[in-house]
Amino acid sequence: MARTLTEIKNSMTTEFMLNEKMQTEYGLDPAVSFEDQFSIVSFESVFFGVLALIAWTIENIFEAHKSEVTTLITEQKVPNLNWYRNLALSFQLGFDYDALTRAFVNGSATPDEIENSKIIKYCAVNRNIVQNDVLISMKIATEADGEIVPIADDIKTAFEEFIERAQAAGDNVVIVNFLPDILLLKYKIAYNPLVLSGDGMSLLTGEYPVNNTIQKFLKNLPFNGELSVQSLNEAIKATEGVNDIQELSVESKWIVPGVGYGQFQPIDISRIPRSGYYKIEDWSQIEYIIYEPQE
Repeated sequence: MARTLTEIKNSMTTEFMLNEKMQTEYGLDPAVSFEDQFSIVSFESVFFGVLALIAWTIENIFEAHKSEVTTLITEQKVPNLNWYRNLALSFQLGFDYDALTRAFVNGSATPDEIENSKIIKYCAVNRNIVQNDVLISMKIATEADGEIVPIADDIKTAFEEFIERAQAAGDNVVIVNFLPDILLLKYKIAYNPLVLSGDGMSLLTGEYPVNNTIQKFLKNLPFNGELSVQSLNEAIKATEGVNDIQELSVESKWIVPGVGYGQFQPIDISRIPRSGYYKIEDWSQIEYIIYEPQE
């Protein structure tokens, strides 16, 4: 913010009064103010007043220029898919949003309070054409107890209001906040009986290495990332205690708006989850067998 005329003139007269040469030339007492030693109509007072006016004019010109440039930058941002993703991740639960300045009204909130209010932890944005209409699909999720989960309905209402205010005019943004796609795996695992038990448990640690491998594989998938059946098979086959595998089927089902979960559909090569992420609820279709190759 530009300084006032008084502030500028005072900064000049203060430096003038502290200058030892000026003190000697004028016989000034540095403990007494400039106004008490120079008349308001004196040459020195008028001179500093003119300089202050010039400086004030320049500062206001630069301030106006800065404001104009800031406005132009703000108004000329061209939203793209990455811009919308960053927009979603910037959402602050419980804070008002100013559409004019494109910023949340944080007031006296601390940095920790601001950071904790950003509850959207995952987001993927895609552009789709449906019946000649261009839709921007925004898949979102948060995190609870180390798992990816959808946000609650009341939070979704607040998020939708935020997107409505912040989105570019004319854009049609569809918020996808679904429960996870359910993954159903059917495998026969030829296991090493020296390492694993008949139900896949490690004889050394008591854990289930194949289950752990699959969970790690899913966790390492990017949000809205493509699940490759071949890559999943390779990960399972590389698990300690696994001699070989037979993939019987890999299927998934997802939320159908207004209906709920649909039927399981086979994944032949790969699939991107409709919700953005997968979850396994049933591990019983993974069978462990002792297999001896035929001659």
